[in-house]
Amino acid sequence: MNRSSLRALGALGLATTLALTPASLALAWEAPRDRAAGSHHDEVGDGDTSKEETADLDAQLEQVRRATARYHDVRLAEADGYTLGESCIPGLGYHFVREVAESQEELAITEPNSVVYAPEPDGSLRLVAVGYVSKREASLFGEEFTPPATLPYHTLHAWVWEENPNGVFEHINPNITCPRPGGEREEEEE
Repeated sequence: MNRSSLRALGALGLATTLALTPASLALAWEAPRDRAAGSHHDEVGDGDTSKEETADLDAQLEQVRRATARYHDVRLAEADGYTLGESCIPGLGYHFVREVAESQEELAITEPNSVVYAPEPDGSLRLVAVGYVSKREASLFGEEFTPPATLPYHTLHAWVWEENPNGVFEHINPNITCPRPGGEREEEEE
């Protein structure tokens, strides 16, 4: 992590309020989900999704990837106003947050409110997802945002740069681990 990222750790405010703490992570994991296991972000052909809907979703996700490709360099995300929230959270990584939308009208798939990074063994950060945050109910990609549980906001993650075995829009990604203070990898607790 570079020096400006470490300075951002000390900054309080919006970014800090948006990141989950390890204690609240357990609550978020337990939060009820309205999304059915067979929603359209899972395998095609489950009977609920047409090939056209899947193609539309794939095109939208590609738009997000094109719009956020520059953020593989975390310094460019910081230059565009994203600020590091809290330390790494197992299953979620590091969240760099820009702002919270007031409502659906302020949301755009190509302008995520947060970018999410996973730590690499060498200390660098790898872009894995984007996040959308709203003060009111909202939906993008045909997905309803997760209602407030531990945060006062409605949220949606899109794992566009790292596969999430639970689905593109699931909140927690079991592939994301965090380093322990001694440098070991911390696994998500179940």
